[in-house]
Amino acid sequence: MPTFTGGCLCGAVRYTIDGDPVDPHLCFCRMCQRASGAPVTAWVSFPRQSVAYMGETRPTLYRSSQSAQRGFCPKCGSQLFALDDGGDSICMMIGSCDDPDAFAPEFASFSESAPSWLSQSMRVYCKSDI
Repeated sequence: MPTFTGGCLCGAVRYTIDGDPVDPHLCFCRMCQRASGAPVTAWVSFPRQSVAYMGETRPTLYRSSQSAQRGFCPKCGSQLFALDDGGDSICMMIGSCDDPDAFAPEFASFSESAPSWLSQSMRVYCKSDI
């Protein structure tokens, strides 16, 4: 079973993941745009129980919708993951991983919400939208 590591910008939250990655993807939804301040986010899912936190603090949860929460560092504000209520998986932000090259996005979601100025190459990638 592979092991992955990552953490927040300031280093206060660190994590290890012992599990197989599932569904690496890009998301263009407005909620992700607002939460990240970026036009697109990159995510990869793992079994929720495969994540262990270390470092000086644990993530803080923010209820971002009626059915999901987002985890972030309480010191620097880095967004780390999303949790759907009642789900068995955790969706980690690929950018928080120490080796983001380990997770090439396989599809995109909500590409209709992508800004109109986004490069043509990114729009072509989004043709595999779900």
